Amino acid sequence: MSKPSPFEWIKSINEKKYNYDLSGYNPFLTNRCFAMHMDTVMLSEQMNQAHQLGPQLQYDFYYYAVRKAKRFGFPPKPEEPRYVELIQEHYGYSREKALVALTLLTQDQILDIMKMKDTGGR
Repeated sequence: MSKPSPFEWIKSINEKKYNYDLSGYNPFLTNRCFAMHMDTVMLSEQMNQAHQLGPQLQYDFYYYAVRKAKRFGFPPKPEEPRYVELIQEHYGYSREKALVALTLLTQDQILDIMKMKDTGGR
């Protein structure tokens, strides 16, 4: 018999189908998944505070506290600002320094750097 996916318990909590077999239950992943939704983030924080509880108690807490709903995916990642890699390569900066430099450079300066880095071709 294969080991169940950690997301099976999250699915059972969201769909309100009680899962009696908690072998392989992962409290960390469960907390992390519920921390990504506005309606369950405070419940996740409560479980972070009560991390010493056993898997059965944590599962029961989520099962009875979380409303039945369909919760999909993760929040979108913040969009990467344009030209960060160009600035990193040109000046040899780290990502953080490149973000700061990007706020200081004008559009004309960025275009000049792009022209210097342009090697032609396709």
